[in-house]
Amino acid sequence: MPQTQTILALDGGGTHTRVALITRHDARVLAHATGPGCNPYDRAEWANNLHTLLRALPHTGLCAAVLGMAGYDAARPSSHQQRDVARAALGPDIPLELENDVQTAHRGAFAGGAGVFVLAGTGSVAQASTQDGRTTRAGGWGWLFGDEGGGYWIGCRALNHAARFLDDPDVTFAPFARAVLHTLGLPTQGANAPDALREWLRTREHPRSAVGDVATTVHSLATAHDPHALAILHAAGTHLAELARTACHGLGTGTGTGTGTGTGTGTGTTPEHASVQTMPDLPWSYGGSVMNNPLVRARVAAMLGQPATPPTLPPLGGAALRAAQLAGWEVDAAWVHALSLTLLAQKTQP
Repeated sequence: MPQTQTILALDGGGTHTRVALITRHDARVLAHATGPGCNPYDRAEWANNLHTLLRALPHTGLCAAVLGMAGYDAARPSSHQQRDVARAALGPDIPLELENDVQTAHRGAFAGGAGVFVLAGTGSVAQASTQDGRTTRAGGWGWLFGDEGGGYWIGCRALNHAARFLDDPDVTFAPFARAVLHTLGLPTQGANAPDALREWLRTREHPRSAVGDVATTVHSLATAHDPHALAILHAAGTHLAELARTACHGLGTGTGTGTGTGTGTGTGTTPEHASVQTMPDLPWSYGGSVMNNPLVRARVAAMLGQPATPPTLPPLGGAALRAAQLAGWEVDAAWVHALSLTLLAQKTQP
């Protein structure tokens, strides 16, 4: 019986990493696994996380592997280490490529075509690419002085509301703050309430991811029409739209005027007072847990003056698409469609 030919695709974000084996004939997910993030800028144990996931799947019949990873850039010393870990796990003979996770996600969203992609999971970054191969990126600076509009940024704003409420229970946003604390299983009153919040953060295995997960609570409260949750997501969407415009500005296309990386609007205005600026030259698409929220996505669409193009493939599919090309497989519209269906069925996309 002939050996099943497969490719390996990996989508490594700041909080979670997903890996899948895809078959050649019918783009079927033969095996998949998930684990913690593998960003060397964020996790001391990133190498073990990456190695463990890559070794979790069988390598028999493996024709190529593509890894889309947060924090990767070919020129960085840490990225050389990422490649070394991947090579050690996969062996010396498997064709292998590593790339930044937003590049992988962009390819999946546009099936290799041109467009502007806004990625907002725990962090945030945007990439714009043209048909002639020009590419620019904005954002992706990390949680200490960037990642505006991402899950960590949203979670920080919610926890700041909670902390201010514990200082002064009479604040106008008290119901929102109480709801956030309640979701975390923390007290909302009493002498021990402030220390309970501090201890919650101290005892998290990975504090950045834990803070980013608070964004889920904000999403839920916004769906219930909480005005403070809505305001946070409104500001997040404005920041993410600015990332898209800044990336377009780097290409000299669209009408973006920013020259930064999404820390405001590029014009000195606040997110609440940012103006709509359209991008007539390129479609835009999205990925990540924050951008999958329809409220955030609607705000980005309003700021950019055009609706989003739904992604053709999730980020993991972008890695699979490149791996299939690297393996020399024929990749046509039918194969891409089959891949989209199988990833949806297996629920391996973020």
